[in-house]
Amino acid sequence: MKQQRLEEKVRINKYLAMCGIASRRAADQMVLEGRVSVNGQISVEPGFRIDPRHDEVIVDGRRMAEPEHKKVYILFNKPRNVITTSHDELDRQQILDYIDVPERVFPVGRLDRKSAGLLLLTNDGTLAHLLMHPSSLVQKEYLAQLDAKFPPAMLQKLTCGMRLKDTGEKVSPCKAKILGDGMSVLVGIHEGKNHQVRRMFSTLGFEVKRLDRVAYAGLTPGELRRGEWRFLSRKEVEQLYRLCGNQNH
Repeated sequence: MKQQRLEEKVRINKYLAMCGIASRRAADQMVLEGRVSVNGQISVEPGFRIDPRHDEVIVDGRRMAEPEHKKVYILFNKPRNVITTSHDELDRQQILDYIDVPERVFPVGRLDRKSAGLLLLTNDGTLAHLLMHPSSLVQKEYLAQLDAKFPPAMLQKLTCGMRLKDTGEKVSPCKAKILGDGMSVLVGIHEGKNHQVRRMFSTLGFEVKRLDRVAYAGLTPGELRRGEWRFLSRKEVEQLYRLCGNQNH
């Protein structure tokens, strides 16, 4: 009986993902920040398990209801100077100011304030976790506009898997193509390190003046203008699951 009871409990991060609050990784961070309480007690242990049927879970002062069953998948073309997070103490413009749906959705990964381009939002914690897991090798393409022409002779340094000068951290090999007059470079990476593309160019002595994410996991803007969004089709969702190696969705 005790074992059966244990199996009915779920990790707090999984429960929050099921509720559409955040991905499991982001939920862990929310717990560590003291934003989650269980039965009136602040939870500081990401591995804590709860009973969804009986435990009261509160996040940022809001009581969680039963996990939502309707899954929502949204592709958003983020403008610059819009915050990706849904919790900002400075009251800056956020992505959820643009998206009006009854379901609670959260961004899959982040796109920094100064960058624009594609962002996926969902309440499907399972897919979010798969897309962000390093083993999925999800490809992201960025168009970087630089402060100077990028010489073809430096392409190998950019793509071979450099060490970032600020931390000494090594990044994986990537793809890159110089466009037009040489002031723009298209970069494809599968990692998601903080400000990675900007830091890669900075390591080589260039400043990124504008950065747009022009493709994510095979999805492109199409007719979406800045600040516009659309629901993904069922076929697109299935393709994302297949991309992550999950054939059973």
